[in-house]
Amino acid sequence: METPPLPEGMHEFRNADLHLIVDEQARLLYSEWVRRPSSAEYRESAGIFAECLRDRGIAYWIQDTSRLGEVPEEDLKAVLQELVPVAAASSLRKLARIASDEKSMARFLKLVNQAKAKLSTEIEIQQFRTYREATQWIWSFLRC
Repeated sequence: METPPLPEGMHEFRNADLHLIVDEQARLLYSEWVRRPSSAEYRESAGIFAECLRDRGIAYWIQDTSRLGEVPEEDLKAVLQELVPVAAASSLRKLARIASDEKSMARFLKLVNQAKAKLSTEIEIQQFRTYREATQWIWSFLRC
């Protein structure tokens, strides 16, 4: 069965481990991991995300990492090292991260706070357990 086309101004990207939807009108990026990536695939994702942030004028990002699994700290640091400067120079204002476990949430927050301190970025980051919570937080800013 063929998937109907997305509305005008919406774009989709898929590979073996990642699914992205960009809504140009809302300036929203939705990304989800569809399976646990290898270390190389995870690091490669930084370039994909960076391109979206640079080229699409993204202000809001909902990032679903619930299927991501445990990411080695060196991989997480490498991806953040590449993405944080791009995000800080972009129009990104809010990032809502969906995560499924406390350890992942705590480690991500620690590394992000370290990176934000170095760059003095104003991007607001919140972590949630569900898509509904994340979208409600983002939606509250889209209505402003």
